[in-house]
Amino acid sequence: MDKVIVILVACAILFSCKEQQQRPITLSNAIVASEDSLMIEQLIVQSIETYDNNSQTFDNYLKEAEDMSIKSNSTGHLFQIYTLVGQRLRNKSYYSEAMMMLQKALQIAEESKNKQFRTNAYNQIGVIYRRIDENPQALDMHMKALQLAEEINDSLSLSKAINGMGNVSIAMERYHSAIEYFRRGLLISKQMDNVLGMAINTNNIGEAFLKLNQLDSAMHYYFRSLDYNTQINSRVGQSICYNSIGSAYIEKQQNGLALDYLLKALEINLELEDRMLTSVSYTQIGKTYLNDQFPNQAIIYLDKGLKMAMEIGSKYTAEEAAALLSEAYEQKQYYNRSLDYYKLATTFKDSILNEKNIFHMASIEAKYNNTLQKLQIDELNKEALLQKTLLSKQRSLLATLIILAVVLIIIVVLIIIQGRLRSRFKNLRFQQRLLRSQMNPHFIFNALSAIQVFILENDMDKSSRFLAHFSKLMRHVLRSSNYEFIPINEEVEMLQYYLKIQQLRFSPPFSYEIIQSDEIKNNKVVIPPMLIQPFVENAIEHGLKALGEGGNLIIRILKNGNDMILEVEDNGLGIDYHDQLSQREKKHESMAIKITHERLDILSKDTKKRTHLEVFDKKRKDPFERGTIARIVLPLTIQESPKSTL
Repeated sequence: MDKVIVILVACAILFSCKEQQQRPITLSNAIVASEDSLMIEQLIVQSIETYDNNSQTFDNYLKEAEDMSIKSNSTGHLFQIYTLVGQRLRNKSYYSEAMMMLQKALQIAEESKNKQFRTNAYNQIGVIYRRIDENPQALDMHMKALQLAEEINDSLSLSKAINGMGNVSIAMERYHSAIEYFRRGLLISKQMDNVLGMAINTNNIGEAFLKLNQLDSAMHYYFRSLDYNTQINSRVGQSICYNSIGSAYIEKQQNGLALDYLLKALEINLELEDRMLTSVSYTQIGKTYLNDQFPNQAIIYLDKGLKMAMEIGSKYTAEEAAALLSEAYEQKQYYNRSLDYYKLATTFKDSILNEKNIFHMASIEAKYNNTLQKLQIDELNKEALLQKTLLSKQRSLLATLIILAVVLIIIVVLIIIQGRLRSRFKNLRFQQRLLRSQMNPHFIFNALSAIQVFILENDMDKSSRFLAHFSKLMRHVLRSSNYEFIPINEEVEMLQYYLKIQQLRFSPPFSYEIIQSDEIKNNKVVIPPMLIQPFVENAIEHGLKALGEGGNLIIRILKNGNDMILEVEDNGLGIDYHDQLSQREKKHESMAIKITHERLDILSKDTKKRTHLEVFDKKRKDPFERGTIARIVLPLTIQESPKSTL
């Protein structure tokens, strides 16, 4: 507690100093400002020292400190006061009142343009949204906090934001994603030697494993978290661990042990007046009695848990308690009551897991993954720069060795090393170009715009199908970008997802057909990834799109001796008509052809075999035909497993 007080005092003095630097200072008002600041700090410290769970959250100390802060225009102190009151209200599960206080704190943070304040406020508000199972809003808040924390390099706020995103993932039943978030948060906490952060993240990892029914792993992390909380004497943390361990013993069907831990948790929660954790304890105790075939005792505790969860707006706990009450009344053969509680549980569950929330979660994660993708490209650029530096050093060393007439063997070794570095640098540059060409921003923009249109038109069926195909396509693209070759069936599968997405954009949709030689339908036949897609995109965007209706697309994958023939044929306007397009559209198409030429050249050099690419208008061969054919010839490659570029 002493350390907390010292930190609070230091922060407040710093805020006060910053405010005084921003307005004209005279000797008299400087003395007054200093006295006011010390008085406000003393009032806040007195509130913290005298506060317990039975105290008034906004006590007289804080009210007096608020009045003085308003008069002296001390925004730093006001933010500190409103945040402190908001946390106290949240810990007692008065979420509406807590939200009002934290919104005041957020307004101060935004008006003062203080990124540290905003990061803190976003995380605090996100916790409240999580506790009332408003997961999309919670995710928005934690994402904003994460972005700001990265900007100001605030590891503590970053850890809290990542932990919050993990908790939302658990609520949305995305348990593997949640584990990854919590492990990242745990790593940051260890680097900061933040024992509280380690306690929170280890317990949350256990929660995810419990949901995955990996009970031994869950129990391991729960007891680790209990050790951390005991180390820092956190009563709230110990209560959470007792509830979690009790839940795990329930799943292990060891109801006696479960009841021991749950009663310990209930005792602490009643003492702390934390209605959120108290409702969880009541519900889990009821579950133990229900498992032991004591429905009457179960109903007593479950009814308390349900009422408390509904009072504080915790949909998740309310859904679980209602479902268990349905089972209890079914055991007593009160089927009407059982049905009523079953319907209530279903209502809560539907409000948590609906299509809108799932779509919002996927959209936010897509933004976050896009940020990670940019970071990966930056890392590649840094590595390429490092290779340039190393290459330059090798050249200098080589020149020095030549001047000094060093032994010929050393010169040869350095030349070999230099060649390898140059080759690696070229490979890195090619990987970057390939990655950017695969993750086509133009296509992603069109796809997300189409989803937006479907949502605005309230066409949830198309939105859901579009998003499902789009996410599968992105997973394929990102996975295949790590390999020089992939099985032909994976390339076809990516094309099918891409074409299904494009069909949803057209009304009426165009038709397509993928034709493969029987010899090609073999998992051992491999192909460079995303080789056909640029020409399929050109055919749709520049051929079929302007056609309006009746569009048809044929993709052929054929075997011709030791060669593979890839053809993309459409019945659109034709490439000759395309010559009349704007310079910008021509440049987009020629870039796709240029990159494909480069890839084929590299493939030809690597395999020592011929490759060929041609694009021509069908009218040139038959004046009655309409459309364009793109044809690629490359050597037929058979491989036992895909060859990774990593």
